[in-house]
Amino acid sequence: MSENCLIVIPARYGSQRFPGKVLAKLAGKPVIQRVWEAAIATGLGDVRVATEDQRVFDFLKSIGAAAVMTSPDCKSGTDRVYEASRGTDADYIINIQGDEPFMTAETLKKAFSKLKNSPDCQIGTACVKLEGDDINNPNCVKIAMDAKGRALYFSRCPIPYHHPLSTIADTYPYYLHLGFYIYRREALAKFVSLPQSPLEKLERLEQLRALENGMRICVEEVEPLGPSIDTLEDLKAAEEYILNRK
Repeated sequence: MSENCLIVIPARYGSQRFPGKVLAKLAGKPVIQRVWEAAIATGLGDVRVATEDQRVFDFLKSIGAAAVMTSPDCKSGTDRVYEASRGTDADYIINIQGDEPFMTAETLKKAFSKLKNSPDCQIGTACVKLEGDDINNPNCVKIAMDAKGRALYFSRCPIPYHHPLSTIADTYPYYLHLGFYIYRREALAKFVSLPQSPLEKLERLEQLRALENGMRICVEEVEPLGPSIDTLEDLKAAEEYILNRK
């Protein structure tokens, strides 16, 4: 059943680290198609893919996906999502990255339910427990949250710090942020109108702009997903993930 959501998947062809990654085939199916299929399966509302490249646009049309050409000058995926959402009347705008081929409908529905039932929050997202070497990996964004699952801070550093003298240092988990967002319509409009904030520029994390401007983000803990695709090496890791899962 539709929840009056619009799901927008920004799918930029001109990725700096891996150009054309959204059309790269993963186990025989392009990455962007996998993301689109997960979005469709949620049943939360209409799904459209926003791109700046004719090749991506043409492929999406060939599989029956709703595609929107957006400006190549969009500074971020969020700006691309906002551009693609203009002229619609959805109460919620969901931003799913086009390089998350293992996104699941259940993950999105749980995060949406959290935001819908959190009237004090303007944005929703999700996290999973994080272990091993990824704790110190700056490409794995960590979250510190309060008791209600409201984000206090996001960082590329391991947060919160586990002091060796703390009595809970061995048991308190780290959490990995899953990079998708659910916005109340007015919150998305406000977010894109704000200038980049100091902490956003420092950590290169745009969600810090929201926190620095008093916007509240609720976070739902979900089951782990497979790897996102940022580099060619990630694509190879994703192929291995699929083989191991089988």
